[in-house]
Amino acid sequence: MKKVIFLILLSGISFFVYSQRTLVAPTNPARIFPKWAAGDRDFWGHGPRVTGDIRVVISEGKSQLIAFINLRLEEIGGDASAASIDETRLIYNAPAGKQIRAVITPASLASHIDFKMPKGGMNRINAPRGGPVSHLLVNGDTGGLDIGNNTEDDSHVSVIFNGMVVELEPLTTGVRETIISKALFAGILSGQLRGTTGRLNTYGPRHGDSWFLEHDSWIKFPDAIRRDKIFFEQLQEIRILPRRYYYNDINLQSITARANNQYLRISVNWESDGPEARGECVDDAGCMFGTPTVQLNDFKITIDVRPAAAGGKLTYDVFDIQVEFGYNYSADCGILTALCTEIFKDPLMNAFFQSRFMLAQVLQADETKTQIADALTRGVLDYVHSFGRFPEATQIVDITDSGNNLLIRCR
Repeated sequence: MKKVIFLILLSGISFFVYSQRTLVAPTNPARIFPKWAAGDRDFWGHGPRVTGDIRVVISEGKSQLIAFINLRLEEIGGDASAASIDETRLIYNAPAGKQIRAVITPASLASHIDFKMPKGGMNRINAPRGGPVSHLLVNGDTGGLDIGNNTEDDSHVSVIFNGMVVELEPLTTGVRETIISKALFAGILSGQLRGTTGRLNTYGPRHGDSWFLEHDSWIKFPDAIRRDKIFFEQLQEIRILPRRYYYNDINLQSITARANNQYLRISVNWESDGPEARGECVDDAGCMFGTPTVQLNDFKITIDVRPAAAGGKLTYDVFDIQVEFGYNYSADCGILTALCTEIFKDPLMNAFFQSRFMLAQVLQADETKTQIADALTRGVLDYVHSFGRFPEATQIVDITDSGNNLLIRCR
């Protein structure tokens, strides 16, 4: 650690501004599952080739280092199956009372990756020297389908960063810090989400060889967040020929928020009175297992959003929205239940896996983000103003993670 003193002379008055250099070990993000982009979801022993860029930036409020991760995994040959990662991750928080003046080393804050994997399974990809990334750990071609279900045997990427020397300095004049518990912060968001309703349904009267019903899958936030109902037009038929499956009258039961490490976790719980996936057979002669009903008990989508600050408001990073889902799956095919469960499991799991992104897309929409940011900013500033903490605060400069609390920097 090295201390540097800057002497500034202004009108004959000397001001001493202290900065310090410190070696930091950036947080390595948990493994990232890429999003399916093209092909049949199987690399089939052809690579994949991994290309893209990872760059590190200082946050707008100078309290965090953020990594932008943009990668593509693409099958070499075959049908060009591909998956992509376009996300951000928080890798460093400045300590209380300090902000980041500069990153001293590495000299470059960007690493370019271009590597064709020679074998299946886990591979180490070394990044070029002189950048922020040490290496990637990439699980590429696997024994089954490689993209789409986010399971243990799917393709995934872990980014390992080099140590960095960061120069810190005192907070800008006029900026003060307030500690708010994550539980209280999550309560503010839960209060804003209270009253949200939703429905997932694509099943309706038959027309031709389809039972697909449009405009019956939606979510409605309270008017304070967004007045109009948001429709999930991306939900389509789930084709397991000669059968077609549909989302069947799945209703939103509850939506709540709680702290989850550096994220706010939004839990969206869905349930149906009957089967969640309803199947119809287009060709009776071809449905040798019949058309099993599919039950998805305890169907839950969890969305992790990372609080951030931008433009004087408290918001969330739209490129760091982590979406997961879970359920207890079962299919009823009579005496062939065990066999048909496996036959139907992957396409149905993949369809519901893809449906999870619909809520992330809703949160990424400018209108939704703006309304939630306004509501969160009002709630946090009310807290900051209370009991004389910082009554004159009008802007939120930045936010950092501090264990069970959040450190809010206001001006």
